[in-house]
Amino acid sequence: MTTTSISKSLLTSVLSVYFVLTLLVTCVQVLGEYYDTKRMLVEELQNQQSTFSNSLARSLWEFNYEQINATAEGLISIPAISGIIIRDDTGKIMVQLGNAASLVMLPESSTEYHNIDETNGVFGYYAPLVFEFSGQSTPVGDVTLFSTRDVAIDRIKVSLYFIFGNAIIKSTFLIVLFSFAFSRQLHRPMRDLTEQIKNFRLDDLDHSRIRLHDQRNTEFLMVEQAYNQLLDKLEDYQQDLQLTEQQLLHANRKLDQQNAMLEQDVAHKTSSLSQVLLDLERRKNELEQRQEKLMREIRQRQIIEADLREANDRLQSSLTALERAQSQLLESEKMASLGGLVAGITHDVSTPLGISITAASFLRDQMQTMNTALMEKTLTQQQLQEFLASGSDAMQLLENNLARASDLIGSFKQVAVDQTSESVREFNLKKYLQDVIHSLRPRWKNSQHQIELVCDDDINITAPAGAFAQIFTNLVVNSLFHGFEAQVKGKIRIVVNAIADNQLEFIYSDNGKGLTAEQMEKLFDPFFTTKRQQGGSGLGTHIIRNLVIQTLHGHITATSEVGHGLTYRFVIPVNYR
Repeated sequence: MTTTSISKSLLTSVLSVYFVLTLLVTCVQVLGEYYDTKRMLVEELQNQQSTFSNSLARSLWEFNYEQINATAEGLISIPAISGIIIRDDTGKIMVQLGNAASLVMLPESSTEYHNIDETNGVFGYYAPLVFEFSGQSTPVGDVTLFSTRDVAIDRIKVSLYFIFGNAIIKSTFLIVLFSFAFSRQLHRPMRDLTEQIKNFRLDDLDHSRIRLHDQRNTEFLMVEQAYNQLLDKLEDYQQDLQLTEQQLLHANRKLDQQNAMLEQDVAHKTSSLSQVLLDLERRKNELEQRQEKLMREIRQRQIIEADLREANDRLQSSLTALERAQSQLLESEKMASLGGLVAGITHDVSTPLGISITAASFLRDQMQTMNTALMEKTLTQQQLQEFLASGSDAMQLLENNLARASDLIGSFKQVAVDQTSESVREFNLKKYLQDVIHSLRPRWKNSQHQIELVCDDDINITAPAGAFAQIFTNLVVNSLFHGFEAQVKGKIRIVVNAIADNQLEFIYSDNGKGLTAEQMEKLFDPFFTTKRQQGGSGLGTHIIRNLVIQTLHGHITATSEVGHGLTYRFVIPVNYR
C-alpha cells in the first residue's frame, strides 16, 4: 500500500499558500508601481503643458504655423510625451504627432482641464489654450498631450526587477528553511517512531518501549508516553491472564465433580421422562381430534364458497341485464328527443302549409270568378288587371311559404336521419350545426332566448354526424329546460376552434342559473336530474359524455357556478379540411 508523507503534504500545503500570497502581494506591488508611475507621467504632461501653453496660445492667435509645428516637435521629443494633438478654436486639428488616442476621446470644446483615461494603452492630459491680450482672455484652441503604457513600464523596469528578485530570494530561502524544519521536526521523528514500533515483541515488552530523542514538549513525546502506557497495561493484562488460567484449572476440577453428580441426576430424571412421554401421547390424540374437527370446518367452507360462486354468477347475470336495460333507456332517450323534434317541426311546418292552402283556395276562387266572367263575356280590362295583381301576390305568398316548409322539412330530415344512424359521412360543420339549431327552434320560438354560433365556414369533417346532432340537441334542451327555468331572455354561445394535431375544440356555454359544487360532481352520472318530478330522465348529460368519449374518442369537462351559467368544453380528434 502506497503511503503519503505527512511532512511532504504539509510542506506542499504551506508553500502553496505562501506562493499564492507572494504572487498576490507581488501583483499588488507591480500595479501600485505602475499606477504611481502613470500618475507621475500625467503630472509631467501637466507641467509640460503649463510650460508651453502661453507660447502655443500666442502662435495660434498669430496663426504662426511654423512656430506651432516647432513647439509640437519639441514636445514630442520629450521622453514622457508619446503623442500630441493641437486644435484651433473651431476644433480643427492643427498638429497631430506620435501615438495619440482616438479623436472620439477628446471633447469638442471645453474650458476645463482634465485627464484622458487610458484606452488601448494610451492616456493623456487635455488643456484649453487661452490668449491673454489687453486684460481679456480669448480661447484660441486646445492641446492634448499623450503618453503610453510602454513609457510607464520602461520607467518601472528597475523596480520590477527588484520586486521579482526579492520575491524569488524570499521564496527560495523559505523553501530551504521549511524543508529543513519539517525534516528535523516531523520527518525524522516520525521515521524513528515507525522503526521502534516495528521492533515490538509481545514476549519482551520492556525492550519494545519507545525512546525518542530531542523531543521535548512535542506531540511525539505524547505519542511516546501513550504507547509506553499501553505496554504497561499489556503487562498488567498478561499477569491477569495467568491468574485467570489458574482459576480455570480449578474450575475444571469442580466441573468433573459436577459431571459425576449430573449422571446420577440423569438416571433419576429418566424415570420422570417416561411419564412425560405418556403425557405427550395423550396430547397427540387430542391434536388428532382437533384436526378432524378442522377438516369438517374446511368442507363446510368449501360448500359456502360454492354457494358464493353461484350467487356471484346470478349477480353477473343481473349486471348484464342492467346493462341491456341501460342501452334500451339510452335508445328510448334518443327516440324521445327525436319525438320532441318531430312535434316541433310538425307545428312549425303546419303554419306555412296552412297559409299556402289559404292562398291556393283564394287563387282557385279568383280563377272561377274570372272563368264565369269570360263565359258570360262580361270580363273587363280592370277585372283582368285586378285578377293578375291579386294572383301575383297569392303566387308569391304561396311560393314563399312552400319554400319555408321545404327548408324546415329538409333540416328536419337530415338531422332526424343522423340521430337514428351511426354512419360516418363528410359534411360542413357550421352548416350542419345551423341545421340542428334550426330544427330545435320550435322549442324556444315563443321566448326571447338567443343562440350564437361561432365557427369557420370552411371546416369540413368526416365523422358520425348523428353523434353531433344528439350532443348539441341534448345540450340545447338542457339549457332551455334546466338553465333558463326562471329566465325570460337566455343566451347560448357555441364556439368551435381548430387546434393542433387535427383536433376540434367545442365550447358550449349558457348564462343560466348554474349548478352547485355538489351537483357538478354528479353531472355526468346516469339518472341524475334536478327535475325528477317534472319529467327529467337524468340521461341527457350521460349520453353526451358517452358520445364524446366512446363514439368520437374525445374528452369532455364542465365548469359552473351558481348564478353564472354552465360551460362545457370537449375536444375530439377529426379529419377536417
